Amino acid sequence: MIWTVWAVLLLTHGALSRWAKSSRFFAQASIVADSILIAIALITMAQLQDLKVLEVARIGVFFIAFGTAGRQLMNSVLTRFPAVATRGAGSA
Repeated sequence: MIWTVWAVLLLTHGALSRWAKSSRFFAQASIVADSILIAIALITMAQLQDLKVLEVARIGVFFIAFGTAGRQLMNSVLTRFPAVATRGAGSA
């Protein structure tokens, strides 16, 4: 169960942080993305207690993979639908 929560939070954080770069709502999106990252950190701290180094490394690889996947997912959405990205960037 915790792996599913981590995966969803990491995908959401990666996608939101990538989208925020092209959005006029950069500050609000960044605050939400950072809040998600804090939630991930709190869950992780509770789960990392009494784990061995190899298990912690496995979780680190999991985080990198799903965070990158979220960024790539949003990048493909923004390149496939450029009108959404340019409309969100607006006149800042």
